[in-house]
Amino acid sequence: MSLFEDLLFFTGLSAPDLRRIIATSPARYKQFTIAKKSGGERLIAQPSRDLKVIQRYIQANILSKGTIHASATAYKNGASIKNNASIHRNNRVILKCDFKDFFHSIKPRDWTLYAQENFHSLSQDDVGLCTRVLFWGRGTSKPACLSIGAPTSPVLSNLIMFDLDEKLTRSAEKIGATYTRYADDITLSADKIETVLLLEKRLKSAIAKSKYPKLTFNGDKRGLYTTAHRRNITGLNITPDEEISIGRDRKRMISSMIHKYSIGQLSEKDAGKLKGYLAFAYDCEPDFLERMIRKYGEEQISIIRQLHLPPRQRDIEFPQ
Repeated sequence: MSLFEDLLFFTGLSAPDLRRIIATSPARYKQFTIAKKSGGERLIAQPSRDLKVIQRYIQANILSKGTIHASATAYKNGASIKNNASIHRNNRVILKCDFKDFFHSIKPRDWTLYAQENFHSLSQDDVGLCTRVLFWGRGTSKPACLSIGAPTSPVLSNLIMFDLDEKLTRSAEKIGATYTRYADDITLSADKIETVLLLEKRLKSAIAKSKYPKLTFNGDKRGLYTTAHRRNITGLNITPDEEISIGRDRKRMISSMIHKYSIGQLSEKDAGKLKGYLAFAYDCEPDFLERMIRKYGEEQISIIRQLHLPPRQRDIEFPQ
């Protein structure tokens, strides 16, 4: 069966209704902005409920069959910022950079080329249907780019980046360096500055020569750090003894929030955030959580970690 026929069976929609949704998919997004912690605003385009259903079907039945590179450390099972940071913690020199407008830089053409090379069982019509369903129209009905907000954008970006991730991983291994990509955040590391700078040069060359996607770097966020500096990767610190830490400021904030909660001075919203922070601390630096248990008592910490949160508070974004 074609993908369209599969979707008819899955959704229970009539053929005319499904065709209408697919035809207008790039325009079926709600746009809004959220403040960036680094300043400015991030544009979010969230697909409508019926479009999300179709996107999730395609993710489960098509995109999930693609291969994500081991050096891509976000948006896959077992991925975490701790795992990403841990890969680099034994190297003395770290270089960080990122891509400008990463999701918005990934275009329908990139998906078409990727699908032709990797999803041979998909017909041209199936690839075209996926293009309309997976790509945002930026206010029009013509597919333009991936959106921040669609459930399929993260995995699709990882798939399309596979060849670049593979090329850069091989380049790193040849010179004794390490490469990882956490979404749009690139981390390069090695024991010598010269090695890291050589890998950066090869990274820029590979991006410039890449057939797809066409990406550009955000020069303002480039940073080179040695053991003489505070080495921070995707929001986590690497300590002088090569351990992963959530950082002194975060620890003070969490401890203060626990104290406020214990005396009834923390709002419901902030209590929800605190629950998320404790889960984050448990994953990244469990010794700190043990210290909080000794300071405030196991019962108090257990109560916070078991809080029932309203749906709007369940997705906690830890500050970076």
